[in-house]
Amino acid sequence: MATDTLDDMSTTMKESPISSRKDSSITITHRTKRSLYTHFIHVLIHPFRNHMGRPTKQHPAGSINLKPHKIILRTCTVSERTVCDIHVYDILPKRTSTKEVRRRIYYFCGGGWQSEPSGQHWQLCAKLASQMPDTAISVVSYPLAPKNAAPTSFPKLLTLYRTLLQAADEAGDKVILAGDSSGGNIVLCLVLEALREDEKAAHLSDEERKRIPHPTAIMAICPSTDLTRSNPDIEKLKDVDPILTPPFIKETARAWQGDWDSADRRISPINADISLLAKHGIRVHGVTGGYDILGPDGIVFRDKCADNHVTGEWLQWEKQMHCFILTWPYGVPEGREGVGWIIDVLKKD
Repeated sequence: MATDTLDDMSTTMKESPISSRKDSSITITHRTKRSLYTHFIHVLIHPFRNHMGRPTKQHPAGSINLKPHKIILRTCTVSERTVCDIHVYDILPKRTSTKEVRRRIYYFCGGGWQSEPSGQHWQLCAKLASQMPDTAISVVSYPLAPKNAAPTSFPKLLTLYRTLLQAADEAGDKVILAGDSSGGNIVLCLVLEALREDEKAAHLSDEERKRIPHPTAIMAICPSTDLTRSNPDIEKLKDVDPILTPPFIKETARAWQGDWDSADRRISPINADISLLAKHGIRVHGVTGGYDILGPDGIVFRDKCADNHVTGEWLQWEKQMHCFILTWPYGVPEGREGVGWIIDVLKKD
């Protein structure tokens, strides 16, 4: 299919945003159309879904060194730093000075908590960097399961979170946490747990709590929000999901949870005190797909945000697979438009 045809299709899919309910704090942009290109991809990959995107090896303990995809080096620079023993990769467009940075987006890539960032992840982050002035996009190499399950990794990531937010606060930089799939799970859990810790710290006054730095917003792309995998809609969608299966998402959940209960709020943000996000004015944005078996849990989390008066914007696109926005480098119209939507939303924060 020619690119100009795809562009025509993309423009026909622009629909007006709607709210999930009257006077809701969450605004939902709803898309329903599916291009022939996307339909073809779904048909092509569905027979191979038990093999695609699966971890190819176990990674060692600790944060691993990453190799940025070479294609992004044409337009961006990537510099590595180590914070709290975790490698962080800062992406900036070429000829952009670090002195120009006034906002930082820390991105946690998905991959079932077990895989390093893909080429599509690097290209997404480079796209965000090139389209968002004064913004550095930082890929976080968080320790990977199963050798680094949540009981070991999460406390380290919470220390990293505190350190990064404090440094940004001292520099006068705004911070957004973003992630897809398992990465979306981590960013939601980190913010919610940090807020809970602050709330429970009896030695802090209300004024001191207000001064503790937190992100201005979260962008959760097709997030995994409930590791119990008990939502009955998972089974209802299993035959139309082109890439995920119930056994696979249960397996990845077990790899990350370690000896924690799958309902623990630190790994299942759906069970955390979501009202704390509204109390601290943290906006929560997200993306969900109608052919994603993790989508129903994402919608439950989104509705809980609305119930607790958390503000944010969400893109709900029917007939789209898990993390469909990662298809944008291949010219998929829904992927391109999805990335554009994310950029437009984040620019407001």
